Amino acid sequence: MRFLPRLLGLGLLSLLVLLVMSCETTKQTTTEFGSPNRIKGEVIAKPESRQIVHFTDSTTEYTTPRSELATAFIKEFGDGTVVDKVQVRKAPVGADQPVSYFLIGMGLRNGMFRAMALPLTAGGDNTYYLRPGAERYILTSLGCTSCFFNFENGRIVSTSCSENSGGSRCDLKVEVANSLFAAR
Repeated sequence: MRFLPRLLGLGLLSLLVLLVMSCETTKQTTTEFGSPNRIKGEVIAKPESRQIVHFTDSTTEYTTPRSELATAFIKEFGDGTVVDKVQVRKAPVGADQPVSYFLIGMGLRNGMFRAMALPLTAGGDNTYYLRPGAERYILTSLGCTSCFFNFENGRIVSTSCSENSGGSRCDLKVEVANSLFAAR
């Protein structure tokens, strides 16, 4: 009879251990885009960042479709600019500097060329992300059929007009953050 309380206590302890072990150890979360992610003990990219592109030896793979990027650029401009071309461009850098890339959306507003460039952040393994805190470089044409971003040491420093006619220019405005994929 002495063994009965011990046996009962051991059985309850075993049952408690089994219950604790059978509990799910993953945590269900929702990203800013509404899709659930499972987190299982490994660190994932910051949820506020959005994976844009992955480079392999021979190809550029857009992990976010270009059509989705164009729609996001249209919303980011918010002034009637229609973006019809999206690209990732490698910025020229010096020999000892790390490679930098920009996500660029181009289009028209009232017949005038517009473009927006956002720097991408390297995430390792040739994958690049867009951070909400990344600055926006907004280019507006006044009389130019197209404008270009001018780079220096991996950064956008100015713009230039495609033709050299009097009164034509490209204006550059820099904003401190973006809301390209923020929930609205």
